[in-house]
Amino acid sequence: MSDISIGVGGPADMGRMAMDAGNHAEAVALLREAILDDPGDATLRADLGVALETLEDYDGAAQAYAAAAALEPDNPIYHFNQGAVAQAQGRPHDAANHYLNTLEREPLFAEAYYNLGTLFYDAGHIEIAAEHYGNALKARPDYAEAASNLGLVLRRLGRQDEAIEQFRVALRLRPELTITHSNLGLTLAEAGHYDEAIACFGQALAMDPDSSSLHINISLAWRGVGRLDMAADAALKALKLAPDSTQAQVELGSVAANLRRTGDEASLKSLLEGWRDVAGETAQYQHTLAALGEAPAPARASDAYLSQTFDASAKRFDEMIGALGYAVPDAVGQALQRHLGPGQGDKDILDAGCGTGLAAPHLAPYAKTLTGVDLSLSMLQQALRRGLYSSLDQAELGAYLIARPASFDMIVAGDVLCYFGEVGDLFRQVAASLRPGGLWIVSAETASGGKPYILQESGRYAHDPAHLQESLNEAGLKVLELMPMVLRYEGGRAVEGVLAIASR
Repeated sequence: MSDISIGVGGPADMGRMAMDAGNHAEAVALLREAILDDPGDATLRADLGVALETLEDYDGAAQAYAAAAALEPDNPIYHFNQGAVAQAQGRPHDAANHYLNTLEREPLFAEAYYNLGTLFYDAGHIEIAAEHYGNALKARPDYAEAASNLGLVLRRLGRQDEAIEQFRVALRLRPELTITHSNLGLTLAEAGHYDEAIACFGQALAMDPDSSSLHINISLAWRGVGRLDMAADAALKALKLAPDSTQAQVELGSVAANLRRTGDEASLKSLLEGWRDVAGETAQYQHTLAALGEAPAPARASDAYLSQTFDASAKRFDEMIGALGYAVPDAVGQALQRHLGPGQGDKDILDAGCGTGLAAPHLAPYAKTLTGVDLSLSMLQQALRRGLYSSLDQAELGAYLIARPASFDMIVAGDVLCYFGEVGDLFRQVAASLRPGGLWIVSAETASGGKPYILQESGRYAHDPAHLQESLNEAGLKVLELMPMVLRYEGGRAVEGVLAIASR
């Protein structure tokens, strides 16, 4: 029997074979050799880009794709690939330009629309993101991921019914999308459709039973239908799956507050014991004990409690707070119009406890400099994406103010006093950090009963408006306005508060 020899091609074929086999480093060397033999072959440059991108050599991949595009400038794929690399490198403006170049050459390039949607979503331009995800679906109606992300942005925009429909479109196309089942469940829960939400989370858990976040979500839904026993089991399961999960502990705190309100002390005791056994006496556990009256209420929430809580929720914070009808940023903007008129861009402004920067669009027109300060690094990273701050600092607010006397023309604090009980020291620090005539704008949850403040079962402090006014006056601040308002809605109930405007 004679041997049959199988011919092996040159370095180009061998390089592509190495890519198919997952040997990307070998493929890079072979493709570079092939390019030396045929420098005018755009496909070789693009294949090299793919291999380098897989190895996370984004600079090399960008150069290879750019060379391919220079050789074949009308090929939309080469422009798209440059955009994907720029996006991976954190260069959103360059990425957007490459995607637009892609669409000039191929107006129905669905993935380019999709990636533009993601860029604008990450930058906080939610309506533009919705437009791009919608265009991706028009270009490719079976694009399940585009339908799912369109649902996310519609949810952020408060268009719940439309969001629910898009999630359902995505699941008809790809029923195995666990995250879409979860997002549909969250949106249904926000709309008060708790039974349907439980069914969605159940489907997601059938696919991913060890997901701590899914057990947290179904706990929230069980609370919605009053099944606190099921909520407690789910929240403890979430913590056992991820003992370091702050989000699981936040949900446990919510379940504990509900058990206290219903008077089920035996279940409350069992829940707290289970929590402590799994995670120990964490900052969240200790704060919950104080909120329930099981330990003395501190004068303010601890730094550890605040930083851990908000680090855990930063990526979803805008989405969560938007679902609650959070009204403080708009109220701040309206107050500025009443007291200052149109912005002149001439003030040094501090956004105290800036979080993800929700107030920044209202403050920016008035700002010569706009500084944000927050304890949570993750929240500051989200704020940075807005591109509106001159600087962002991670610090405890009181110490930060003490170090900056007479430094600001305006200090604004949205959801900050809900983590302070005693406010006298803070107000004096604010007064010292303001220049003469400077404004202090701050919101607070309110409570009656004669006490200056109370720590509620929610874990947030509420203040007596008369005591707030007295504390402002004692700090040397003149109260210009103490406006009652609904800060947000929780469980369909209005959270009452005030917006205080005072001057130095």
